[in-house]
Amino acid sequence: MSYIRLRDRLRIPTYDNVKYVTTGTVTFDHEKCNGCGMCVKICPGRALLLKGEGKGKKAYMLDDEITPCLSCNCCAAICSKDAVLSRVYFDFNYYYKVIHRGEFNAPRKFI
Repeated sequence: MSYIRLRDRLRIPTYDNVKYVTTGTVTFDHEKCNGCGMCVKICPGRALLLKGEGKGKKAYMLDDEITPCLSCNCCAAICSKDAVLSRVYFDFNYYYKVIHRGEFNAPRKFI
């Protein structure tokens, strides 16, 4: 049975500490965005919000130090207008070594 040492346990990064992680980045094409808010509702990191009134509502990303984007790409998957563009991976900087990372592709859509 293997045990984790206290020193190793203290070095495990947490997703909300900006010292240990680079958060994801999401951008929006506001020409295509219709302000439905589905991306805001589905975001597990609560990193998105709607701004504006009435039909002028558009989705925006919050400051990444407050609520981190986890790069799950759920917002891009649920957007029917293809207005969401994921740009940067959520990445641990400190303790973990990335073995392999492929292209950042849009998720499959099931119709």
